[in-house]
Amino acid sequence: MDTAALPDDYFDVLAVDMPCCSAQTDLNALHYVEAAGFARYSFVTTDPEGELPPPPAGVQALEDLLGTDLRQVIARY
Repeated sequence: MDTAALPDDYFDVLAVDMPCCSAQTDLNALHYVEAAGFARYSFVTTDPEGELPPPPAGVQALEDLLGTDLRQVIARY
């Protein structure tokens, strides 16, 4: 990630060569211990009573509205 990050901490290209096997992949395709993702935008909910993870029907409605697949990364601070 240090190699892919620009000086302003944004990512321009997510393509990487894996040091273990020289395979080409991208940072979104790696399997992380916890859910992770790289995005231009994020939706943040702050409802402490909200169901986590959000119900599939709600996620599907957002995907349909936006015209793209979404990746959920649940974070609690």
